[in-house]
This record gives sequence, structure tokens and C-alpha cells, in this order.
Amino acid sequence: MLGNEKRNDQNKQIIEVNELGEPFIERTHVSFIFNRQHFKGIVEKQLKNSAIIDFDDEYSGSETALDLKQKVVISYSKMKLLN
Repeated sequence: MLGNEKRNDQNKQIIEVNELGEPFIERTHVSFIFNRQHFKGIVEKQLKNSAIIDFDDEYSGSETALDLKQKVVISYSKMKLLN
């Protein structure tokens, strides 16, 4: 069993977030534009040049959120922090 755990640890890749992504840590509330529509959501996971965002509840019934299963990948340059 220990061999499998070591193998899984080796398979995990470390993502180095670029400078634009530094303010957008996990659980940060952000606004963004997707397909010319304004949305808000929470950063679920940081990637190198973008982040996976969970749509806020107020948008969860929108056609866009439903089509994307409540998650979307957005470039850091297209996000703004919300207070």
C-alpha cells in the first residue's frame, strides 16, 4: 500500500502560479466576464495562467453556469477581486 501512496505523490504536479495570479488565492471572491456576460464566483483552484471558478449562487440557474456545470476556467487577467 505504501508503494501506491509514493507513486501518487510523484504523479502530483506542482503548479507555479504566474504573477497575475498572486492575488487570486483559493476561496477568493472575484468578478469576471465570460461570453460578454458579467458573473461573480469563488476561486476553487489556481492554475498557472488562470483559475477554476465556481459560479455564485445568484448565477447558478443561468444557462451559462448550467452548461458549464457551475465551473469555468478564467484567465487571471480577466478577473477582478471583490471585497
